[in-house]
Amino acid sequence: MKIMVTGATGFIGNKLVEILSDNNIVHALCRNSSDTSRLKHPNIKIFKGDILNKASVEEAMQGCKTVYHLAAYARNWAKNSDVFFEYNVNGLRNILDSALKSEVERVLFTSSSVVMGNSNGYPADETKLRSLLPLTTYEASKLKAESVIDEYLKQGLEIVTVYPTRLFGPGILAESNSVTMMIDLYLKGKWRLILGNGEASGNYAFIDDVANGMINAMTLGKTGERYILGGDNLSYNQFFSMVADKAGIKHKMFHAPKNLALGFSKLEEARTKISNHYPLISPGWVKTFCLDWNFSSNKAINQIDYKITPFEKALEMTLSWLTSDQRRN
Repeated sequence: MKIMVTGATGFIGNKLVEILSDNNIVHALCRNSSDTSRLKHPNIKIFKGDILNKASVEEAMQGCKTVYHLAAYARNWAKNSDVFFEYNVNGLRNILDSALKSEVERVLFTSSSVVMGNSNGYPADETKLRSLLPLTTYEASKLKAESVIDEYLKQGLEIVTVYPTRLFGPGILAESNSVTMMIDLYLKGKWRLILGNGEASGNYAFIDDVANGMINAMTLGKTGERYILGGDNLSYNQFFSMVADKAGIKHKMFHAPKNLALGFSKLEEARTKISNHYPLISPGWVKTFCLDWNFSSNKAINQIDYKITPFEKALEMTLSWLTSDQRRN
């Protein structure tokens, strides 16, 4: 079967295409500037283009029965904030328009768990009514994409949406794999900070689980349904304690008060206005990371047979990869 994948050169996309290409012909839509060196399987056909260019989207989609749409502008900041909406909203429209035109059987859209909002004391699930205003432009663009999905569902297009949480695991070390990058820096003694008192929590999802969960959502998910693809909920203190124990490396950690972190992020933001400096963190992301983001994947477990690798085991595999020569391949 022919399958189209956008975002194939990203952290999730790489793992997804690796799995799909064993038994399918994968049409990977890749920008000219993207590194396609990992996409070497003979069943992978690379199409040069961009989700903002509908003609290139339609060419890559030709003959495909299903589409996995992962491509997005998922960085923490952009000098022109419109780029978030260009890619995450208008780019999505191009994919869905082309899917209707090409009579694609089903589209899987990859959103983000931040769309659900923070957890407020208990793990959030797909039924949660969001009350928090967007804290970042990325979050605002992903929220806007939700209404686009609803619009095309009403036109009869089969769409299933997945919401990965904080990803980690072997693979590309880039901003999209920031949790693994943070672990790597900790191992080298270069990451020594914990935000606030360390009790703010998040949900950590192993890359293999999410990639397989996406395939299950495509084949087993119900049209119009939403599935959180996550893992274990941990506070920052718990996270770094487990990293230290499993790695056998204990560094003294320093807590950065929220107000101090906010002040630093505002200075970083001010620098962006007078240069092309990419901020280490923005005020919106400081506010985000100071909240609890606990999630439940029970719906995905029950409806699409989603499997969660326990954090300790997933961490062991990640640490093994980080300290081996495999990461260079």
